[in-house]
Amino acid sequence: MRRLLFLAIPTLATACATPGYDYQARMAPNIPEAASYRDVEVGRFRGPAGEVAEAEFANMLDQVALDGTYWFTQTSQVPQGVYEGRVDIDSWEEELRFEREKRCVEYDGPFDCQHRAIVETECREETVEVVVTANLVDYDTGRPVFTQKQIGGANRETCRDIAEYEDYGQELGTWRDPVHSSYNPYNAPIGMIEDATVEAVRRFRNDVAPYYKTMRAEIITEGLIPEAQNDPRFAAAVKATKRGEIMGACAQWDALGREWPRAPSVIHNIGACAEARGDMATAQLRYARAAEIAQTIPLLKDKKARPIFSALERVSGRRMDDALINSILHPEEPASPAESKPGS
Repeated sequence: MRRLLFLAIPTLATACATPGYDYQARMAPNIPEAASYRDVEVGRFRGPAGEVAEAEFANMLDQVALDGTYWFTQTSQVPQGVYEGRVDIDSWEEELRFEREKRCVEYDGPFDCQHRAIVETECREETVEVVVTANLVDYDTGRPVFTQKQIGGANRETCRDIAEYEDYGQELGTWRDPVHSSYNPYNAPIGMIEDATVEAVRRFRNDVAPYYKTMRAEIITEGLIPEAQNDPRFAAAVKATKRGEIMGACAQWDALGREWPRAPSVIHNIGACAEARGDMATAQLRYARAAEIAQTIPLLKDKKARPIFSALERVSGRRMDDALINSILHPEEPASPAESKPGS
């Protein structure tokens, strides 16, 4: 987040979405225990297409990067941990469809149809699903750090014409109900098993290492108190946000905040600007202040105040993720008080 450039223009909020400011956030892996294992190897994956899982997992780890630097590094002859696992075939299903269409079956020349007829087609669609289980094992102790499963699928369709006859006004489209079949999964085509395995392994990406995610710091579009709601600058700042004019809108929120320091929507929107430029500490303080003020407003509906508390929770999560990532990237640097207490 410290490397986030505020001047990187976020995408314009769509008409159906709450307006705000988009930014790229660093997220801790879904399996936090995996974050500290950066010097790893890929061991054996058992089961059909196990060698495909091994190769794809190793390739995935080789490509993981954060802040322009590869995340996984080999710094010693003995790795910290080993990824291993297995591939299981979950299902092999088939659907047989029967379709009827009017088609040109004889041409006099290019784009010159001489004869049209009804053609009946049989289409066979096969689907294979696999479950890939990955274990991270500590190399020194043999202790399992975590076990995670991901599902992957592959399908293929083949169609063939089975009948052709003159058009006597028959109905087109489906002419028979589809037929569904299930087969022994371990007799599934090996090519489909391999394709499904590749898809499943790719889904481990966010489990094993930090990743980027587009987040939106949403603004509140209502003043919540009469002074802010009736100030034309408030509506102007909302419109500027919708147009993607971030710097102008944020300057307007700052000006409104100096004039209406007890307007929770204004204070919240100042926090949204801080969040978008990567200043999570300031954003958290602004959101917390907005929440404190909102609780003192009589008859303020929960629905209108909810975005303030949601933003506070979101930024607290971002600070916790950043603290975890920074502690791994820079273990020699002690955490600041704010980082050690993300909820402060």
